[in-house]
Amino acid sequence: MAQVSTGKFSASTQRSTDIRAGVGTTVMSRPQVRYECTYKMTPDRKLLPYEATNIIEDILESELQSQRYDPKKSQLWCCDLADKIKGKVKDLGYGRYKIVALVTIGSVEHGAVCCASQCVWNDKFDTYGEYTYRNGSLYAVGTVYGIYQE
Repeated sequence: MAQVSTGKFSASTQRSTDIRAGVGTTVMSRPQVRYECTYKMTPDRKLLPYEATNIIEDILESELQSQRYDPKKSQLWCCDLADKIKGKVKDLGYGRYKIVALVTIGSVEHGAVCCASQCVWNDKFDTYGEYTYRNGSLYAVGTVYGIYQE
């Protein structure tokens, strides 16, 4: 969104007396910023799925290689790993993409699971990357969705 100037003085920049600051104290408030739509319908750079997949692979391999499946810790691991993955993908600098990261951890012994997802999708710009990690006691599925925000 583009910033638009609203003039030199507006109602939000006028001096006012703040009761919390004390009697007779004047406080200057910041000018109000108004944004306009840019109507940008295409991204500058499209999110590349292999970059997201590489990040997922690196994080899952490094964090879970020595772990054994524990149902009590799995929920915390999922949240922590998803936050790390999302942060690393955002650091790649794909502006205007909404990044959604999901991690599912389960036991290899009880490994019968089926996952599905559904959303409104623009196949020209939206994309995803995924990676499945397995060791002797657990499996982890990491997925990153990059959804372009017009």
